[in-house]
Amino acid sequence: MRRALKLLFGALVILVLVAAGFVAWYVFGDKTPAKPTLSANAPVSAAGPKTPDGSWRDVQNSTHYVGYRIKELFGDSVLKHEVVARTSAVTGTLTVADNRVTTAVVTANLSQLTSDREARDAYIRDNALQSDTFPTARFTLTAPVALPVPITRGEKVHEEATGTLLLHGVVRPVTFTLDARWNGPTIEVVGTAPIVLRNFGIVPPNTVIAKVDPTGSMELDLSFVPR
Repeated sequence: MRRALKLLFGALVILVLVAAGFVAWYVFGDKTPAKPTLSANAPVSAAGPKTPDGSWRDVQNSTHYVGYRIKELFGDSVLKHEVVARTSAVTGTLTVADNRVTTAVVTANLSQLTSDREARDAYIRDNALQSDTFPTARFTLTAPVALPVPITRGEKVHEEATGTLLLHGVVRPVTFTLDARWNGPTIEVVGTAPIVLRNFGIVPPNTVIAKVDPTGSMELDLSFVPR
């Protein structure tokens, strides 16, 4: 009897250690990508239009993205792990006139969101964002954004952009905090906007492994060239 109890106790200890090791690997095993910032060494060129006035389109490549940042909570929220997922399947246009951004539309395919865990991505795709049913996220500017007068090539501009966000089939107002820079041939834009999941009909995931904070942020890192 005593031997059986020792074996049972040993098995429980091993199980706890394995579970703790799994949680430690899951929470601390990967480095979370930094928040989007303007590139530190973007070349400023005399090429391109003489002013940023005109129509611009987003350049699609793997370095530009739309995504989310949110916290996973473990052990009754004692441990917190910041999760980032991104998609480069993005299209966008903006129009600048008279030192104002007058129109802007950015559309992302959320079915191609990827993070550092395939299992997480599958769960988010099927149960939270339901991106097979609602693949599209779209920000539409609803108020002009004023730019410095005069605007200078290479000058960092910090502004807020107010618009609507289509997410999970629901449209709600949202405000992005943006940093932008006109480099001559390109306009770089990075930014974030706070998101409350239930405002978009999204139930925060709650699984046996972790639950998800009900608030997070949407992020973008884009580059535009003349249309």
